Amino acid sequence: MKKRIWALALTAVFLLTACGGSESTTGDFSVTAGEDAQTAAASGLTLSMRVPETLNPLRNRDESVDRILKLMFLPFIGQGENGKPEGGVAENWTLSADGMSLAVNLKQNIKWADGTSLTADDVVFSYDTIVGSEEDAIYKNVTNYVASCTKTGTYSVTVNFREAFSNNISALYFPIIPAAHYQGQTEMDSAANMNPVGNGPYRMESYTMASSMVLVPNENYSGTVPNISTITVKITGSADTDDYSFSQGILDTMVTDSTSAGRYLAADDKMKGTAFDAGVYDFIGFNFGRDLFQDKNLRQAVAYVVPKDYIYESVYLKYAEMSNTPVSPASWLYEENVAPYNYDASMASTLLKNAGWADSNNDGVLEKEKENGTKEELRITMLVNKENTARNQIASRMEEELEAIGFEVTIDAQPYDVYSEKFASGDFDLVVGGWKMSEVLNLAPFFVTDGDYNYIGYSNEEVDQLLQTANSAIGEGQTLLAYSNLQKKLAEELPYVSIAYRQDVLLTSSYVGGEIHPTRINVFDGIEYWTLQQKG
Repeated sequence: MKKRIWALALTAVFLLTACGGSESTTGDFSVTAGEDAQTAAASGLTLSMRVPETLNPLRNRDESVDRILKLMFLPFIGQGENGKPEGGVAENWTLSADGMSLAVNLKQNIKWADGTSLTADDVVFSYDTIVGSEEDAIYKNVTNYVASCTKTGTYSVTVNFREAFSNNISALYFPIIPAAHYQGQTEMDSAANMNPVGNGPYRMESYTMASSMVLVPNENYSGTVPNISTITVKITGSADTDDYSFSQGILDTMVTDSTSAGRYLAADDKMKGTAFDAGVYDFIGFNFGRDLFQDKNLRQAVAYVVPKDYIYESVYLKYAEMSNTPVSPASWLYEENVAPYNYDASMASTLLKNAGWADSNNDGVLEKEKENGTKEELRITMLVNKENTARNQIASRMEEELEAIGFEVTIDAQPYDVYSEKFASGDFDLVVGGWKMSEVLNLAPFFVTDGDYNYIGYSNEEVDQLLQTANSAIGEGQTLLAYSNLQKKLAEELPYVSIAYRQDVLLTSSYVGGEIHPTRINVFDGIEYWTLQQKG
């Protein structure tokens, strides 16, 4: 497999900025007075976002703005709750035998909010817009996978990939925008770029600069007509402002972590919290630069004393999916049938004994005689980011568990910058860490020999081959089988002890009902099925 695919970044590295809005243009949309926005808020759903520097979804750089724009724009090919490609403006698609191109037929009933039809020209224009967008635009990473997009008919296109990579289709969840509306709009805050014309369940009715936006159902939407007739989007300055506004009933929703969610839900039993995969993978990693961890018995002993029930209940407050592999349990690629390493301190002690470790001097620390006749004691350091509360809790509990079976553990808690430097340079024995995984799954950089993020120094020829097979698989069946085989081997080998994939929580006020199913790539997915009771 070519080196470029190994090196595709898996961390979701989008630079999220909240820039000031421009006062130079208003475009053709309505700029409302604050009183109108307040009236809409009293009768409809109220959301939030930061001050947008643009309302063009393909040039936007702010995650909170992207969430709102998804209410107005459908993706090229979407992702279901399990991350499997589905839906969007694509009717169907066929992958070439060599995996290098994708022939896509578009749905022919999709119209823009202005009544015109979506065609292949819009898809090609959308991809070209991404190519010309800023490096930190939300969807810029699409160009890591897609080399070109060409029109093959009024409602058909061919996507040409840079490499034959198994998860290429997962990268095609970018929004499609109308070429006729956005053509020639080079300025981020031009009239057209601040007046979105989309194809989703909602359209923009008005925008009060740096204050609020009002959305109403899109009469030309091809799907289910939304139940909620008005959405007001408040412009807020920070997540802290959102937190306060939600606590005061000004906002009806808020995305938060497990700690904040627990606090809110404990205080209001009518409030709802819907968890969804945050893409954050937590693990315990071994430094394979130390001979100590070349012994799989020792790695397995560590795995058997990870108290996952405690971590799930007390650290994550039940907002996580405990995982036995580096793939999210929420993913269609997750393999359930792997070695689980359920908590078993007796098994851990047996493994250490079988590996030659014993406490011959009764000091509580195991030792082992080396080939040169000297004794090695089971003393290790455990690196953790001191600013990450959850991982510090895990490290503290792991210190207790490991010392109970004969380790002596020193926790090395460091600020993030120092932690990152020590992790990357291999200055640790064990590490309690985590990765923000990409929506386009690729495990190679973490586990392939000399991979860009293989900070643990792991090397295994069979795993290298399984990674190559997983990344070069063509079609769903091959990909599913390849990832199954890879996960079974990783669970057996234990370069990492997988702990969990953490969840974020979409909090909704007591007024909000209906089917609420947030996903990682769209927290408002299916918002047309939400309902709203009359506010008091």
